[in-house]
Amino acid sequence: MDHDQLARALAAFAVLDPTHFPLHFAQVFLVVARKGPCTFQTVMEDLDLTNSAVSRTVMALGQINRKGQPGFDLLCVVRDPAEGRRFLIMLTPKGKALSRQLQGI
Repeated sequence: MDHDQLARALAAFAVLDPTHFPLHFAQVFLVVARKGPCTFQTVMEDLDLTNSAVSRTVMALGQINRKGQPGFDLLCVVRDPAEGRRFLIMLTPKGKALSRQLQGI
């Protein structure tokens, strides 16, 4: 990826809320976008983040953040059908649209 492509990709995230969208939000989103539905453990290992950091970030990128305010609605969490005690992080329709936009850059 060259500098222009990176700038366009960051601009796609910046339109969401440039003052409240930290870089690690984009990193978590990109892990899920690249891998498809994945566990919290996968994100933790890929980005070397703690479980609490991943959980807070996923909540912020979800429909409602941990403070009960609207989130970015890019990710959702569902129970893993293969293992009922585990949860998967997935893209929402809005997240899928952003992923397609980033792939076109």
